[in-house]
Amino acid sequence: MADDHGFSRITSPCPHSFRSAFGSFWTIVLFLCLFSSNVVAGEVTLAWDPPTAEYGGFILAYGTSSGSYTQTQDVGSQAIYTVTTLNPGQTYYFAVKAYDRARKIESPFSNQVSVTLPIVNARPAPPKDVRVY
Repeated sequence: MADDHGFSRITSPCPHSFRSAFGSFWTIVLFLCLFSSNVVAGEVTLAWDPPTAEYGGFILAYGTSSGSYTQTQDVGSQAIYTVTTLNPGQTYYFAVKAYDRARKIESPFSNQVSVTLPIVNARPAPPKDVRVY
């Protein structure tokens, strides 16, 4: 159930002052700025701007369909994270949401970004049994 600031209530309500400051951040900035800063086959590093309001940490969500996040990772308070063990050639969609220090209120998701991981061509095996004639 969402309150008038668009936050989903996880358990009991937080103090109004935190909710107002956290909600104001999202009203002014709208969403976290999420971008892909590094792409290597099988992994991607993401970074985002933390909110100016008090927050406890972030949840990174991703999946292979736009808007459908099948994987989540609580990344704590860090604003950069590398996701590993991704499949080369696959497109992934990412978004982040913040939560308060008590983990009782979560923000809406940030903007979504996507990346298609490159397929790395494996080197051919070296020749065997080289002989001089």
